[in-house]
Amino acid sequence: MPDTPQPMRELFDRLKALDGRPFNSYKRLLDKTFYHDRYHIRFVHIQGSPGAFPASVCHLGFKIAERGLAGGCLENMPRKMATADYLLRAFRAGVIAHARQNRGVQGSGSFQPLSLPPQVLKRNRVRFNQTDVQIAFHISLPGSHDNRVLGRQAACMFSREMTGIVDTLQASVARIAQLKKHCDVIEDMLVLQNRLTRYGLVAFVGDGAILPRQSGISQDPLKAGAVAFYAPDQMAVNVVFPNAGRVRGLGIRPGVNVLIGGGFHGKSTLLDALVKGVYPHIPGDGREQVVTHPDAAFVCAEAGRAVNGLDISGFIDNLPGGVDTKRFWTTNASGSTSEAAAIIEAVLAGAKLLLIDEDSSATNFLIKDQHLRQLIPEDTITPLFDRVRELDRRFGVSTLIVVGGSSEYLGVAEQVIAMRDYLPVCMTDQVRQLALPEPNRPATPLMMQDQRRVLADNFDPSYRAQRLGKTIAVRIKPLRLQARVLEYGNDQLDLTKLIALVDPDQVLAVGYALFHAGRRFKDAWLSPSDLAGTLYEQIEKKGLESLFQPDDSPLFLACPRRLELAGAINRLRSLRVEIVKAQKNCRSCCHLESRNFHHNR
Repeated sequence: MPDTPQPMRELFDRLKALDGRPFNSYKRLLDKTFYHDRYHIRFVHIQGSPGAFPASVCHLGFKIAERGLAGGCLENMPRKMATADYLLRAFRAGVIAHARQNRGVQGSGSFQPLSLPPQVLKRNRVRFNQTDVQIAFHISLPGSHDNRVLGRQAACMFSREMTGIVDTLQASVARIAQLKKHCDVIEDMLVLQNRLTRYGLVAFVGDGAILPRQSGISQDPLKAGAVAFYAPDQMAVNVVFPNAGRVRGLGIRPGVNVLIGGGFHGKSTLLDALVKGVYPHIPGDGREQVVTHPDAAFVCAEAGRAVNGLDISGFIDNLPGGVDTKRFWTTNASGSTSEAAAIIEAVLAGAKLLLIDEDSSATNFLIKDQHLRQLIPEDTITPLFDRVRELDRRFGVSTLIVVGGSSEYLGVAEQVIAMRDYLPVCMTDQVRQLALPEPNRPATPLMMQDQRRVLADNFDPSYRAQRLGKTIAVRIKPLRLQARVLEYGNDQLDLTKLIALVDPDQVLAVGYALFHAGRRFKDAWLSPSDLAGTLYEQIEKKGLESLFQPDDSPLFLACPRRLELAGAINRLRSLRVEIVKAQKNCRSCCHLESRNFHHNR
């Protein structure tokens, strides 16, 4: 039975009474609820020591009707998702404005503001029911050098500072027009994304978009001197958003699209906007009307990654030493083999649009000019140039590739876009007048099949801490200062090249999805991409909470896509798979190969 809620004054008195006691005395607050006339606070997790990770977790709750949230901002999934995002940003603004941080040692005595990207993601920090909304937040309770409670400091945090945070939150909610715009923008993007195929598009960039960022390491829009995007008439389309109405912009159609232009004219900026355009963006970001197919994938070379039993023979074959590329293993892939693997893994996971930048690719994988074809006819690499039309025509996978130093892809492009001073120019007709090389016809068709099955003894999250001389049962966390590197058990899973992971909470969700797969699907006998699909479908149906057990510490996660889940599984160095072979005329039957293959075979 839950405890009866008590008035907020009782919390302040309890905290002052705990002053100077051992730090674990804070645990007396666990599962207790304290109410104010405008909100209530519930303690759902208490940290073990000052500065401990994770910090304590509280829920801030208030009535939906009293705060004016009822109505249009909760009427469907996109608007509810937008409202949750709006509340988190308002709470963060309150923490920044009112919280005095580091009241105790080791960073304790701090509200921990969430770092939010401009992309809007599905998260589990905000929950709505019929009458209430609940916002979960981290707070590091203050402690002293001798591991004692700083109760009076904690009382100040929950009286003065919490009051200021709630004031800021409620003032933001009271700005009805601002909240409505937040909901309208997110709803517009998600609705159009679902209708792209109906418009015959794989991406759309609205006129007036501000694509440049303040710097290469910033996601904030460039303000001074930014050039507003405007589509050339030859490539302009009109789409209809549910709230913004009819909007003109650049339509990128299925097939092979090539993006050219001089250095620093905006090619990579447009590509980056399209990569991030799989998510809605907040109002004022400049990229609100950049809408990319939800199954778009950025692929590139990734020398040094692991490849686990994948068939890459459609691109890489006849390697010296008789290496079998139909079952290719390596713990140290080259640029070309890694990019071949990335494309095949993405397609197997359901990618419908490949986004590629020449600058981050292996040149020998992208192209091979006619002179080299004559000089080295026995090359082991079938370049993407020879397969890119086949990807579209046989598998329905479109490509947008940025090139700046070679013209080969112009000859296979349905659309050619040139960027000049951050503005697009249609050059498709000019390209048609050039004498351009045609791709070679590969001797064998490209095969997209995954004969691997994930073995039961995968995804062990335990970590042997040599320095401490003990084993930690579960270690799953983003590496400090490297948010897209996941510490998973004894693995360091490098997800840096999965640049559609825009938030550390997505990386953490990937880790707990792997952990859940090891507990729930250990005997499922699925391929890596099918396992990723199963995990993603579960998240969509049951929520992010389904990835962890009820007795686990509270976890704050953001939803990754199926493509990133598959990318993570495929990059796991400890992944163990077995190769199966489908029997003729029997789709449901398979038999094991005579040997069990491992990544370090």
